[in-house]
Amino acid sequence: MKRVLFFTVALVLSLTLSVYAHPPGDIEMSFNTENKMLEVTIPHNSNDNSDHFINNVKVYLNDNLHIEQNFIMQTDNEVQYLHYMIPGAKAGDTIRLNAECNKFGSREIELTVE
Repeated sequence: MKRVLFFTVALVLSLTLSVYAHPPGDIEMSFNTENKMLEVTIPHNSNDNSDHFINNVKVYLNDNLHIEQNFIMQTDNEVQYLHYMIPGAKAGDTIRLNAECNKFGSREIELTVE
């Protein structure tokens, strides 16, 4: 009986946390070769963008960590907007971005510079 109660409580808690904590949405990322700017939009809904937010972003150029930025809140309750200059990027290079939620989960996207 105690075992059933324990598993029931554990299940309810895990479902409750998953409602409030979720990974970033589908990331949109583009690179402008003229001004060498990486433009990023990370959808991430939150009722309080200072409590539940994108807390870490890492940008890799050809699998080498190029930029890491930590945050204490997100742009607004729906999205995190980012712009990074990557002067060394050239055609054929790969840019990979990893975004992490401070509560739960992360998402990664990659593009090839054209």
